[in-house]
Amino acid sequence: MVTLIIAEKPNVAKKIAHALAEKKPVRKTLYGVPYYELIRDGKRIIVAPAVGHLYTLAPKYKSYGYPIFDIMWVPVHVAEKGKSYAKDYIKALRELAKRANEFIVACDYDTEGEVIGYTALKYACGVEPERAKRMKFSALTKRDILKAWYNLEPTINFGMADAGIARHVLDWYWGVNLSRALTHAIKRASGKWMILSTGRVQGPTLKFLVEREKEIANFRPTPYWVIKMILEKNGKQYTATYEKERILDEEEAKRIVQEAKQGPAFVEKVEVKQQRRNPPYPFDLGTLQREAYSAFGYSPKKTLDIAQRLYEMGICSYPRTSSQKLPKNLNYKHIIQNLAKIPEYKPFAHELLGKSQLKPVEGPKEDPAHPAIYPTGELPGELTQEEKNIYDLIVRRFLAAFADPAVRETMKVVINSNNHRFILSGARTVKEGWIKIYGRYVSFDEVILPKFREGEPVRVIQIKREKKKTKPPSRYSPASVIKKMEDLGIGTKATRAQILETLYQRGYIEGKKKIKVTPLGMKVVEALEKNVPEIVSVELTKEFEEKMEEIMKRKLSKDKVVEEAKEQLIKILKEFKARELDIGRELMKKVIESEEKKSGKRTAKELTAKEEQAVTGWKSRTRDNQKEEIVVGKCPKCSGDLVVRYNKKTGKRFVGCSNWPNCDVTYPLLQRGEIIPTGKVCSECRNAPVVKIRERDREYEICLNMNCKKRRYRKGEPKGLPSKA
Repeated sequence: MVTLIIAEKPNVAKKIAHALAEKKPVRKTLYGVPYYELIRDGKRIIVAPAVGHLYTLAPKYKSYGYPIFDIMWVPVHVAEKGKSYAKDYIKALRELAKRANEFIVACDYDTEGEVIGYTALKYACGVEPERAKRMKFSALTKRDILKAWYNLEPTINFGMADAGIARHVLDWYWGVNLSRALTHAIKRASGKWMILSTGRVQGPTLKFLVEREKEIANFRPTPYWVIKMILEKNGKQYTATYEKERILDEEEAKRIVQEAKQGPAFVEKVEVKQQRRNPPYPFDLGTLQREAYSAFGYSPKKTLDIAQRLYEMGICSYPRTSSQKLPKNLNYKHIIQNLAKIPEYKPFAHELLGKSQLKPVEGPKEDPAHPAIYPTGELPGELTQEEKNIYDLIVRRFLAAFADPAVRETMKVVINSNNHRFILSGARTVKEGWIKIYGRYVSFDEVILPKFREGEPVRVIQIKREKKKTKPPSRYSPASVIKKMEDLGIGTKATRAQILETLYQRGYIEGKKKIKVTPLGMKVVEALEKNVPEIVSVELTKEFEEKMEEIMKRKLSKDKVVEEAKEQLIKILKEFKARELDIGRELMKKVIESEEKKSGKRTAKELTAKEEQAVTGWKSRTRDNQKEEIVVGKCPKCSGDLVVRYNKKTGKRFVGCSNWPNCDVTYPLLQRGEIIPTGKVCSECRNAPVVKIRERDREYEICLNMNCKKRRYRKGEPKGLPSKA
């Protein structure tokens, strides 16, 4: 009997093999793919890796239109460029599956890991997923892997698998169809192929960034005044602030200053309070990403990538978790004893080990799949500086969870000067507690005040007013975007960072610390919100996220949710198609401005009139000043306008008479390049108009008459003739 264990990645397969082997596992290769053979409890075991997703969704039939819903799972190397390496992993799994009669999935225990295992079994191994058992672990330590081996789940988690598959299908439906719709809209408006994208979560995320951008743009600063008292005690100066923080009227501020200056000033009240500050909760992924951004400036994606590497090294637990609770059965003492072997943590670890009980604080958030992020106690080897930083953050947060609360003392001194009250505030740490461990990553104001007695006179140096202005809302940072997505319930802990990266890559946003939406990003949201608001609806996206959770809990069927989403999308795309040309015209100007900016060419203000005409899709207007069309000349048959039209079925462009259906004159057009009217009639056939075709690196003139002798010999015209519309 041979058992095949499928791991998610080669280095994870190696960890599992070494943990399970009673002796050293034998490393072999098949098609260049490493796998391991070993014996455990008398069983022959093969541990073989996938390399992330081996299969992805793709159309069943080649098509460039939309909507498209006929999709299937295909090998990633077939569907995506740069994934040729996956082919050998599929071949290796297929061959190794023939040697096995028992199958175990040991991929990451989340929806993506379940989809990787499910598709590898079904399509690479040719095995029904129902036959496989499941290893479930949150850390790649020998202890955790052995525990998973001796506590095998009888099947894979089909709730997770179905939720993951549904998410892939919905993301494909929405991402591909909506992106094609945007691209077709631009093609129809300009004749150019320019790829724009949006998606089920990408659109709503960009929308709330645009909303903030508008708040900032529409913000009008309001003046206000603050009043301050400079006082002296024991040879040092201190600043007290007027009890009303903002005075909106300057005359009122002047009056308060004048009256307060008359004094005398004395201490009316002294309040001293002590407050316990409990340790921060153990890390979930979102909090780790925010803290790493605050401490090191790392993007959410970078933090996740580093944390994933630490997990695969076996020194930290699985990072894609929303839990703030550590596992109850975790051997805290053993982990802290091991961390004591690392010099920088030794004093903290020894202090914690001296406590009578090791009980960590925990937050309210839970995750059924994985606990909060924690160090496993395995000693790290060589780490990069970035890895050291994230590891240090995780270790200190873990140790701080067991430490005593900190005690902070605040002092509030109320100073009365001619019945006007000023507040002098101070704060200090009385007992460090957990701050001793985690202090480098938190900031507390330490304002030490001297002792004040109620009734004592105060020596006032100055009372003054300062003019200030209200400030606009702050721009989002990468970390606060992730937090906002969490609060809105869109995206998942595993996908949010990548969605943000995609918005950067598409040119919709810019700025590493303060995110600014580009003109293109603004226009995409404005056009979609105006014409098909469902595409950027937070509510609709959140609704589907909630349904994914219901699928995972086996309360909803995958097929039902997918069908509902499909019906919703069909309706949205129908509305989009009806407004496709208008949307394309709105988007096209911003697309060209964006391309100009990227290439360092002219700015948007320097766009020529001809470029603007090509962008908006018109050359001249009819007498009613409403109909927007590219007019290339006069019809030789009825003297009507010859205008650029688009075939409703194929989307191909052609020239037709404005008096259709009473006049049937048409001319085919090349399907690439910008059409520019010249105002000329062909000197050879003296019949059809001549137009200029402008492509990226050249331009040329052609007669629209297909039968014109001069047609084939025009300078610069490419070989071949335009296809008929």
